This record gives sequence, C-alpha cells and structure tokens, in this order.
Amino acid sequence: MRRLASLVVTLALLVAAGPAHAGVAPATTLDGPSADILGLGGVAMSEDGTGGIVYRRRVDGVPHVFAAQFTRGAWQPPQRIDGGQRFESSFPVIGAADGGVLVVVWAQEFGTNSDRLYSAVLGRGARRFQAPTLIDANIGEAIGTYPSLVLNRGGAGYVAYNIVTSTATNAALPPGYAAVERRLARFSGQYWSGLGFSFARNSGVPVRLPTAGNSPKVVIDTAGNGILAFQEPDDDFVDRIYSRRVFGSTLGVARQVSPSTLSDKPLRGAADAFSLDTAGFGQGAIAFRQQPAEGSALAAPVDMVALISETFAEDAAKFGAPRTVFAGDAPGPPTVAVTADGAFLTGLSSAKAALTIGGDDQTVDAPKRLDAGMSDVAPDPSVDLAPSGAAVSAFGVSVDRRAGVQVNELRADGVPEQRTVSATRGGQVGGVMLAGSGLGDALVGFVQGTGSGSQIAAAVVDAPPDVFQVQTPIDWVSKARIPLRWDPSTHAIGGVSYTITVDDQTVAEDLTGTTYTLSGDDTEPGRQTVAVIARDSGGQETTSDPAELKVDRTPPKVTVSRTGSRGIDVRLADKQSGVQVSSARLRIGAGKLLSGRRHFKLRLTRAGRYRARIRVSDNAGNTARAVRWVRTR
Repeated sequence: MRRLASLVVTLALLVAAGPAHAGVAPATTLDGPSADILGLGGVAMSEDGTGGIVYRRRVDGVPHVFAAQFTRGAWQPPQRIDGGQRFESSFPVIGAADGGVLVVVWAQEFGTNSDRLYSAVLGRGARRFQAPTLIDANIGEAIGTYPSLVLNRGGAGYVAYNIVTSTATNAALPPGYAAVERRLARFSGQYWSGLGFSFARNSGVPVRLPTAGNSPKVVIDTAGNGILAFQEPDDDFVDRIYSRRVFGSTLGVARQVSPSTLSDKPLRGAADAFSLDTAGFGQGAIAFRQQPAEGSALAAPVDMVALISETFAEDAAKFGAPRTVFAGDAPGPPTVAVTADGAFLTGLSSAKAALTIGGDDQTVDAPKRLDAGMSDVAPDPSVDLAPSGAAVSAFGVSVDRRAGVQVNELRADGVPEQRTVSATRGGQVGGVMLAGSGLGDALVGFVQGTGSGSQIAAAVVDAPPDVFQVQTPIDWVSKARIPLRWDPSTHAIGGVSYTITVDDQTVAEDLTGTTYTLSGDDTEPGRQTVAVIARDSGGQETTSDPAELKVDRTPPKVTVSRTGSRGIDVRLADKQSGVQVSSARLRIGAGKLLSGRRHFKLRLTRAGRYRARIRVSDNAGNTARAVRWVRTR
C-alpha cells in the first residue's frame, strides 16, 4: 500500500479470497464474468461492520435481484432475493443494520401501469432472506422508481421513491419533465407502513424526468428520525433542492435548501446532482451543484454544501445558508458525508481530477487532490467520514485502457493509504458505490467489464480501532491492587483485544474487556505512564492517549532532633506524594496537641526527658506513627 503523498496509479488484478485484510483489501469478484449481469443496485454497511451488496442478473432471460452479505469479515455467496417472482425486477437498493441485518427493496413488473414495490429481509443471524413482502401495491409503470433506502443500527428505516404517472410524450408537459408522485414508507424493523400521500412541496407541479441523480433521497438518524431531500421547481419553475424532517410517520415542513439569490443577485439556474447524509441525532448535510443561467449570479456551475443541526437544537428546523465549496473547472456531482459534531467531507470531480473538501459550520477547507492525474475518465468520488477524522473515498480510474477502482483510506492518526483494485478479469469500470460504517471502514461495490466479461466486485476498507481514552486514579494511590478502566475502542470489522503497558512495559495482553486490576508487581513507586493498545483481528493497532499513574506505598519520614539545650525540632517529609499537612499531629509529654504543620519547632521551659508522639499521613494515605524520646538540659 502506498501513501497519498506518492500516489502512483496501478491496477491490481488480484482477487481476495476469504476474510478481509487490514487497510484496503484487494477486490473480491462476487459474480461473473457473465453477460447476464446487468448492473449494481447499491451497497450498505452498518456501524458494526456488517453489510451487503445488491445487483441485477438475468435468470432464464429475465432480470432478477441478487444480494451478497458481508459478515464476520468475509463475503458470503450471493443469493437470489426475488424468489417466486416470474417477471422483471428493477431498481434494487439495499440497507444494513447491526447484526448482519439486510433489507433489499426493488420494483417488480406486475402489469400495465401497475407495477409493485417489494422488500425482503435477512434477519439477525439468518442465512437466507425471507420471502418478498409487499410495500406498495401500485407504483405505476416502474420507469423512474429510483428508491432511496436507509436503515439505522437498530433496523428501523425509510424508503423514498418515485411514481411516474405521465411524461411529456403522453401529456401536455414541458420536454424533459414528468408528472411524478413522491412517496415515503417507514420500516419498523418488521413491517412497512406508507404515509398515504406525496411528500412533495407541491404535488401538482411537474418535475424533471427521474434519474439516479435527481430522485429523492432519505437518511435516518440514531433515534429513527429522517431527513428527506428532493428536487422540485419553485414558483418560477426553476429547479431547487428542498428538504423535510421526518419524525416517524410525521413530515416536517418542506423548506428550500438551495438559494434563490447569491450576493443579492438572482440564481436562475437549476440546483441538481444532490447528495444527503446524517449522523448522530439528526445532524445533516446536503451537497448539490448550482447551475448557471442567463441573467443569473453565476456564469459557471459551482458545488455547494448546507448543514442542519441536530433535532434538539434551536435552529434544527431548516438547513443553514449554503456555502460554495468549489467553483473550479467543470465541477462534477458532489457527494457528502457528515459527523454528529457537524464536520463534513465533500467528494467531487473537477474535469478528470478527484477532489475532497472538508469543513464545518464555520470553515471550508482547501480542496485536496486524491488522484495522480493519469486517469482518462472523470472520477466522481464517493466519500465517508468518521468523527475521529478517518475518511474513505473511492472512484473509477482508467489508464491506457486498463481500468480499476482507486480506494483511499485516511486513518484517524493521519496516515493515508491508497490501493487501486480490480475484478478478476478486469475491464471497463462502471457504477462505483461506497457505503461506510461511520468509523472509517467501508464497502466499495462496482461493476467491471462488459458483455460476457461483466463482473460484480467489491472491496473492503478495514480501519484500525478508533481512538479511545484510559482512566487511571486521579490521586496518588498506595494499594497493591489498582483498578484501571478504558473506553471501548470502537471498531467495525472483527473483534478487538487490548494490551496494557506501564512505562512501555507490557503487563497484560489479549484482554477482551475494558477493565483490569494492576498488581503490586506491575507498578513501581513514583509517577508512571499507563497506555492501553487496542488491536483488531487484522493486526492494526491504536494506542490510547497516555494516562499518568501515581504510586506511593512508603509512609512519610519523621525526623526529631534537639536544638540548643531545650529546643525540639520535628520535621515531616515525603518524597513522592507529599505530606498531607492537615493530618500532622504532635504531642510532647502531657502537653498541648499540636497539628497542621510540616515543621514543628518548640522550646521547652524545663529540662527533662520527654516523649514525642507523632502521627502523619501522606497524600496517598500511607500513615506514619512515631514515638521519640528527647532529653533536654
């Protein structure tokens, strides 16, 4: 693997067999080569590292839906999803939840203007998908359905889709437009329920003929609430991007996201090619391309990003003002990823250059180039971003008629890795799709080859364990057994084990829990550095931030001496944790009890033999009790 600083586009023609490896693994060819493979539907990944891929393949000349599950770090054999359905299936999409749960949605031919929308579920621990379940009994003619499907970790989900009721060829509509109903259905984890009405801003206005780029998109947050984004003409019949919050089966108000003006000048060009993401409890981001038009504020297209706060924030009702993230040469359709704290990452192409641009609600970073400038095709990178700063991107490349998919991983510690992957037989690449865990891991699916050489392939990005903290006692300790705790190091693919070091010396390893008790043999007196190393099944390691451990098992030192003929000098000292001054007690003979000093200096009025009784503790709790006899003259 090579670092991004020295990118060289190479085409790997190796195929992974078995479990995924750390970092960017070689691609696995899941199906083909075969002329029956028709195209990729989508990929999905949950935060626990499980996921899947869905695609279409002809069976006895009829297109049907197939899916392969990714679980336990390896791809499982593809299986047909639309079993028992005799007619053509189209528009397959996939969603993933924790525990290996997969949901696939597709359209099935049923009759003239009466096609249907179905789903099938692969449950937790199951090996086979359940039988198809009906979502919508009539979606018209499935010529522009383009469903958008999402699940959260718990298995709740949404699907948004189009129903084309008429086009310009059979109705009095503007060229390139159609009458389309936008519908949304909610998945409880077991059952589907539709809203029963269109979520469009104005259901009576025609919209652009549906494509993958302009069809509605939906995302879901941790709590099961969603955000919808869709393109629709405004009252002046200029295409804008709109959004709605979704709370269960309740829709929020449709609000315009893309601007109508820029620097007080009108924007008469369309907003198109939009991407949507959410994280946490409703933090969201939309990226879109704003086109120019005659008499508009823009003379060339730009890519823009808008953010929305989590649902409980005061400004959570609508997206903030969009900001231009790229205004360079020929910006391509942007993709966007967002974290719960509002950091975003946008992937886009500029002519044949692949770029990413990061930022937050205050700043937009400078573009960073991902490719080496050798590809013959526009890359159009897809991206995913983790709260730790780890990121993944993927895009197709072609050099001298040899093609592959370049996958870039940026680890949380800032170390980049890059690999160009390819299916077994190579060939032209199409339909690159990326789905991330939100922790720096990702599944990348693509179609490679044409005709009888068509293949479905996928690559896996296995990120190191996430950054984490270890907690040691704040104060000095004297006990022989010292408890340690650390945060789980979040990790998607495979398990994590832990090693504990004290001053770089290993004291325990192969731990699977997040607690450990140090013994007296594990530590030395004084200040020491404790660190925990998380190691995943691929051998990747992440070390916690170091924590200080302060050990003192020696009581304070008491020194009693005579000064002059009748003076007594008592000194209390502790070289490690220090004397706890408030604990100091001194009594000379039957005299008054003295306290609260490190240094007692007395002069007695009569000569004689006196007993000095001293008690003192240090800041670790070690206590010294001393009796000294002092004779004065």
